[in-house]
Amino acid sequence: MALKALKKVLVIGVGRLGASLIEELWENGCELIVVDKDPEAIDAVKGKASAAFVADATDPRVLESLQARDVDVAVVTAGEAFEGVVMCVSQLVELGVKIIFA
Repeated sequence: MALKALKKVLVIGVGRLGASLIEELWENGCELIVVDKDPEAIDAVKGKASAAFVADATDPRVLESLQARDVDVAVVTAGEAFEGVVMCVSQLVELGVKIIFA
């Protein structure tokens, strides 16, 4: 899938990988929704996102309130927190997100 075909992308986790991905997607005109527990990480990328939230994406209510079901693609870049990645992916699947990268 070409980057230009992506429209609305949810990025969960703003570490090195998440920040690089946000930069690339932003440069290619994607609408970004970004979530991370770290306020400083969110501050660093909020200018490139249509919405940026300091929240725990492993909480099902968070993904529900972000309307995650409406994104074209979700990317979970939570680093070494394997259990959190599994929880996020599971909830994204339940919400009906068709394309998920983790």
